[in-house]
Amino acid sequence: MHTCSKLQARDNLRCTVRHSGHLMLLEKNLKCFGPGSCRLRRRASLCAKLQQSEAATENSHKELVVERVSNTGGSRKAFAKAFTSLLGLKLSKPEDLDPETLRDPPFAQYQVPGSDLVVQKLRPYFFGRTYTDTDVGYLAFFASMHLVALIGGPLTFSWDALEVCLAGYVLTGMLGISVSYHRQLSHKSFRCVKPLEYFLAYCGALAFEGDPIEWSKMHRWHHMHSDTPADRHSPRDGVWHSHMGWLFDESLNSTRRDANGNMKDSLSAPWFLKESPEFYSWLRATYMYHQIGQATFFYMLGGVPYLVWGFVIRVLLTMHMTWLVNSAVHIWGEQRFDTGGDNSRNNWLVGLLVFGDGHHNNHHAFEYSAAHGLEWWEIDMSYYFIRALELLGLAWDVRRPSPAQLVAKRIPNHNLPTA
Repeated sequence: MHTCSKLQARDNLRCTVRHSGHLMLLEKNLKCFGPGSCRLRRRASLCAKLQQSEAATENSHKELVVERVSNTGGSRKAFAKAFTSLLGLKLSKPEDLDPETLRDPPFAQYQVPGSDLVVQKLRPYFFGRTYTDTDVGYLAFFASMHLVALIGGPLTFSWDALEVCLAGYVLTGMLGISVSYHRQLSHKSFRCVKPLEYFLAYCGALAFEGDPIEWSKMHRWHHMHSDTPADRHSPRDGVWHSHMGWLFDESLNSTRRDANGNMKDSLSAPWFLKESPEFYSWLRATYMYHQIGQATFFYMLGGVPYLVWGFVIRVLLTMHMTWLVNSAVHIWGEQRFDTGGDNSRNNWLVGLLVFGDGHHNNHHAFEYSAAHGLEWWEIDMSYYFIRALELLGLAWDVRRPSPAQLVAKRIPNHNLPTA
């Protein structure tokens, strides 16, 4: 009887190993009828654990991972490389900058007028440094765009072209960047129905500031390391650098590392890519083709004036307004809340220009909040739009700081803002 039990157990074990889904069932049902059966039970338990480990490894391999900067054929980086290749330029890879040079740069410190911020320039902005293909591609793009705007703008001006420009700024700057890229995709401050989420994200892509994955990963890194040496666009490294100069220095950007030596938060996919991999992967892979498409659309719609005002000037307007949040509102304004030592400020003028994102100290204190304007007089058009969606039942989980949270982070001698 004892031998029969052992043989039956062996048969059951072989069967269970062949059908890994039943391993846990074998472990549960095997009884110790003697030392041999106990060994079989331990073996079955070990097999079960190995199978679970293999399954976990397989799942981790299947989990979405994504780089911050896209290397797809439709990315900005790919187009920059193609541009420099077309010109026949052979440029350097990002150079390894001497840490000692960056710690003790040969430039005089200065205090920004109207602010207590002391600036230390780290690198030459244009001359006496190397350039990568990305640097040259970006410089060529922005130089040509600004040249077209400065010369072509006055020559092609009309009131309807201006209206197209401003309407495009609201569509891409407010709905696309402020509402979608910034508050929803980067901070998950509200949820909405998927078709609306996709529409808003597409508006953000048309702002020409990068695909949603790149933008959100860059912005999350900024919040983790705001105004520290790891921050890619801190005004403490220079006012020009924080506004747009950082775009043209890939070598300096490669030094922006945290205490563990990482220059990015992780390879983990942001929440929206995990939920909707097909849409966001498609938008990332075809990103530059949508920019060419919108330029063609404006030309077909109204000729050269619409191309200049609806595309060139509108794109530059949206970018410079976004960059003001990197530069101006980390220099000028008031700090009402404790944000751990960064230089984020509330600037009412920038708040008006960028649909509420200029209330930046509020945002850094409560980055999860859909509302950036926390006083009645802090105009926040993006939040008003989100609030309207909530009232219509198109948005939910709209997050706001509680009165207790406002009190906890308020700097002494400031009046308590109302939620």
